[in-house]
Amino acid sequence: MNLVFHQAALGDFVLTWPILRALGAPTAVASTWSKAALAGRAFDHVRPVDIEMIEFTRLYAEGGPTSVSPMVGELFEQATRIISFVSRGDDAWAENVRRLAPQAEVACVPPRPPADWTRHVTAWHDACLRRQGVDLTPAPPAATGVRSGPVVVHPGSGGAEKCWPRQRFEALIRTLPRALPVLGEVERETWPDADLELWRSELAARDLRSLDELDDVLRSASAYVGNDSGPTHLAAQLGLPTTALFGPTDPARWAPQGPSVTVLAPDSPRAMDWLKVETVLAALTQGR
Repeated sequence: MNLVFHQAALGDFVLTWPILRALGAPTAVASTWSKAALAGRAFDHVRPVDIEMIEFTRLYAEGGPTSVSPMVGELFEQATRIISFVSRGDDAWAENVRRLAPQAEVACVPPRPPADWTRHVTAWHDACLRRQGVDLTPAPPAATGVRSGPVVVHPGSGGAEKCWPRQRFEALIRTLPRALPVLGEVERETWPDADLELWRSELAARDLRSLDELDDVLRSASAYVGNDSGPTHLAAQLGLPTTALFGPTDPARWAPQGPSVTVLAPDSPRAMDWLKVETVLAALTQGR
């Protein structure tokens, strides 16, 4: 059995999905429960596990857990390969895991590449695994999309500097014949109440309260447009035609990966106001 540990943001997590496809069955994925469950929905061969269980948190301490529950003990006993995105490989976590699963091959991958890495982050994952003797061929998703479904529009991101101006999103939504704007936790916490009300009342935006809801919405869509964000990476990995809007971040390292991805980015990193509504609309029209 494969056992994968990951505890980072949604976008970072979804960028490991080509590895999950390549690993095949059976694979247990330990992450925060919402993300582990999302992987379980996406892949029949994935068993979700909550990384916040006390035995897993104790792996970071010298000496680690002195005992584990039968369920966690079974995971380690059955593991033949463990891939970790939470350890350097020379720390207490790795020492404890090797003690609990001495029969398993253990490979550790820092989830983010160093500053001087010039290729995509998925190439970093692959390079780290190959250096440790794990030779996988990352598998891309198949193309999907409901032809009659709406174009899902997500205006947010974990970093405000990565967000296309809200007014331009509004103009785009009013132009599209069938758009479904969606709002997440970040928008509810950071946007002014007046803007939230405008999006809900005038643009018919839908509030999403969980990753399951986001997954359901994307699976019923014909296309997706959004900033450099976790939902954008998820849309691409679900095989949905995806238009990704970039500005200050480098798509050479962070572009969403999928069978139908259009990246709109400037020649060099700059503020998101570089991008015109007409450019995004043209990209969406060509991509559908």
